[in-house]
Amino acid sequence: MDDYRAVRELLPAPSLSPEVERAGRERLAAAFAQERVRQSRRAVRWGSLGLGLAGVAAAAAFVIAPTVLPTAPPTSGTVAQADGKRFLLVAAASVASMPDEGAWWGSTEVHGMQFHEPGGRYVLRESESIEIWLPADLEGRTWYRQTPQGIKPATPQDEAAWRADGSPTSWTYDKPTEKGHSGALRAEPDEQRTWSTEDWDFRILMAGKPLTKMSEVPDTPEGLKALFDADDRTTIDTAARLLVFAPVTSETRAAAYRLLASMPGVTAVGQVTDALGRAGQAVEYESGEFAPPNYAGATRTRLVIDPASGRPLSIETRSAADGLLLTYTSIQDSRWADDNPLKEKK
Repeated sequence: MDDYRAVRELLPAPSLSPEVERAGRERLAAAFAQERVRQSRRAVRWGSLGLGLAGVAAAAAFVIAPTVLPTAPPTSGTVAQADGKRFLLVAAASVASMPDEGAWWGSTEVHGMQFHEPGGRYVLRESESIEIWLPADLEGRTWYRQTPQGIKPATPQDEAAWRADGSPTSWTYDKPTEKGHSGALRAEPDEQRTWSTEDWDFRILMAGKPLTKMSEVPDTPEGLKALFDADDRTTIDTAARLLVFAPVTSETRAAAYRLLASMPGVTAVGQVTDALGRAGQAVEYESGEFAPPNYAGATRTRLVIDPASGRPLSIETRSAADGLLLTYTSIQDSRWADDNPLKEKK
């Protein structure tokens, strides 16, 4: 496979000087080298790799509980080629060079769910933003800021139908909606909350293996696959959650991209727009993890990324029948930093 050609086709750029082009090629080649070994890593505890962190689960409406991993026998074989998913390799090369040093791992996520109004005439979207700061210090506290964003029509077409309905600010459901609740819903958002919790190990269980240090996580796709030691679906789910939610090293994140590129159950979608309107490249795969509680149809999970930066943009649950967006977690920002703004402003 010609990975340089994949970069040129997917990320067209103006002409570069020979020096800049040579440096870029050298960096890309280094990122793909399998023998590259990280010399030092920090000890750090992890948050749960579900849709959000375990510490948010009690307070955030859209946080999904971690998956119970199936007990199917693991698949065998080595990591395969990426075929049409070459943009995942581009993302791997991009993310491998991102800084991963700091005292805090911070992320800002937007969690959302879509559901019909009681009469089924238009679709509503409820969302909230959650800012999370995980400490690298094993004795530190984890900080959260939850900002509800209320309920509004999901699309301009839905907004037109909402206006034709008299622009209501509340809706009453006689039976549970797709989000699993009956009763009254108000458009007005709740108040913002900021809080911290003691770290109760921040361990992730992957196929029954407790991990408490980032240094225990492999930085090659073969190493991750061996660590997960699971069937294809569980391997894909775990790799995607690691990419989106875990404070791992850049090289481990790059390895997760390469692992996803190798998995036969991951299908390239191409250029898409994510739940927040950002352009990116996407793959889809079957997963029952994040389906709404009362949605009876089959679903597929869509992972949207920005290959140029290597950053994940969104992980979305969509109807397998028509592609309708059901739930999503969009990553507005994620980074290592020396300061925690929530701790300073509490």
